[in-house]
Amino acid sequence: MNPFNAITFAALCGPLVCPAAMAQEFIIQPAPVIAKPFEYSPSVEEFSRKMEEGKEILQKLTIAADDYYICLIDLNSQDAREFVSKNGTDTTEACEMFLRAFEEEVKRTIESPLPEFIRSELKVYWRHIAKARSSVTRLNNYIKSIFKETVTFSGRADLAGIAALASHTSNKLKSMQFH
Repeated sequence: MNPFNAITFAALCGPLVCPAAMAQEFIIQPAPVIAKPFEYSPSVEEFSRKMEEGKEILQKLTIAADDYYICLIDLNSQDAREFVSKNGTDTTEACEMFLRAFEEEVKRTIESPLPEFIRSELKVYWRHIAKARSSVTRLNNYIKSIFKETVTFSGRADLAGIAALASHTSNKLKSMQFH
């Protein structure tokens, strides 16, 4: 079984998106607002608790992605390809897409007229999302790279000419004024 699946599916469920959804309830509305009153209004304490739960899930997701990446790095290329082929890549690709979309949605929510303490908490949460997305993206990029065929070119190069070109370029760069 793909070691990433269980934690990924747990993270993609409600606890991860709950803080962002609750934050939207705090968006300051221009007065007067004629609308149906909220049947449910989150308390700041509940928002804070859900925020911590979401951060914890994101941290577990980041650790799982990093562990999977390290596991693949430790294998030789052939074993890594077999491991990934056996376990598939659908989950990690879906997770990356979800986190990218979720990151953008939280960013849009932050740009809404929110109370400053909610905005600052959401910014921290957004950074956790970005870190998790970055880890999953790195994992996906590595997985893609192990399946790419290495391209080699045959040719002859004049090594003395390349050394002369490098020396000439270095001397030119040293003589330039950058500041």
